[in-house]
Amino acid sequence: MPKHSIAAYFILTNLCCTVLSQITKASKGHHRRPFYIIGHMVNALEEVDDFLEKGANALEADIEFAVDGTVVGTFHGAPCDCFRNCFSKESIIDYLEHIRDTTSSPDSQFRGKMSLLFLNLHTDKVPQSAKKKAGILLARSLWEFLWEGVPPKEQVNVLISIGHTKDGDVIKGILEHLQQQGKQHLLDKIGFDFHRNDPLKRIGRMYKKLGLKQHLWQGDGRSNCVRFLVSVNRLLSAVKARDSNKGYMDKVYHWTVDLPHYIKKSIGHGVDGIVTNRPDNVLRVVKSKSYRNKLRLADMSDSPWTRFRRDATEVKQDTDRELEALGGGEEITSSNTSFTSPSKTSSQRKR
Repeated sequence: MPKHSIAAYFILTNLCCTVLSQITKASKGHHRRPFYIIGHMVNALEEVDDFLEKGANALEADIEFAVDGTVVGTFHGAPCDCFRNCFSKESIIDYLEHIRDTTSSPDSQFRGKMSLLFLNLHTDKVPQSAKKKAGILLARSLWEFLWEGVPPKEQVNVLISIGHTKDGDVIKGILEHLQQQGKQHLLDKIGFDFHRNDPLKRIGRMYKKLGLKQHLWQGDGRSNCVRFLVSVNRLLSAVKARDSNKGYMDKVYHWTVDLPHYIKKSIGHGVDGIVTNRPDNVLRVVKSKSYRNKLRLADMSDSPWTRFRRDATEVKQDTDRELEALGGGEEITSSNTSFTSPSKTSSQRKR
């Protein structure tokens, strides 16, 4: 598929989705940012229901590939996040069919509630010569086991997350396969992401090379085991770029964030979603008094490819909320400044 054709397709479809989405939201009185609570490392069938019951409206699964590019199934392996089973696995057929039934079956309790399937591709051991094949076989699996036979409005959106920019041929394989099979319409359901923390400028150049201008997410983070050690500079740069007219990213997410304190900080940074092992904690924060008028859970009526920019007022409000999350809440002036005694500070540190 020519680069200009791919770019034109994404621009046209995203424009239509954006206009329709905004009209729908205006008619419903929606003014809050649609937020994605992304269940992390949901690689077993029983975990799908468990994470959705606890409040996730999106699920992230790790996709394993054989050396020849064949899609094997879900699997993460060690090391992984603290307090999680690293070795859950399912075949790609069983997993995608379960997601299809969960999201579209008339008798499913989660029908219409899961808005995004986030596929974290593990293509490290796939040689460069087989990466395009890996993309082709993944696209084929998505059609055969996830989307075929499902009404378009009930087909779940899929974010395909690649490791590094050197794995860009995986995306090429996906795009070429859909073009050759006459299934370009499925591009409406697909977005892309690079998750291994490559420089943002390098990722932007890769998207330009691939002819992609829309349906792009950008994440930043580290394992929950080292959350307290991680800088947020790259995350803040991504959010700032999203809010501008120059950034490639339509959505920005933070991973892996489990504790309420860090969840509040992440939301204060202006992210569109959080990858978490504790969707119940994120749900509680999103629905709390501080955020209920700012955020709402994204559902199937929301396009995950629509960009929501913050204005200057929203940026200030987010900053104020972040300060509250850090333990503030009252604006400090010359008349109310006070100091904590050394003994009290010592006591607080012990907690």
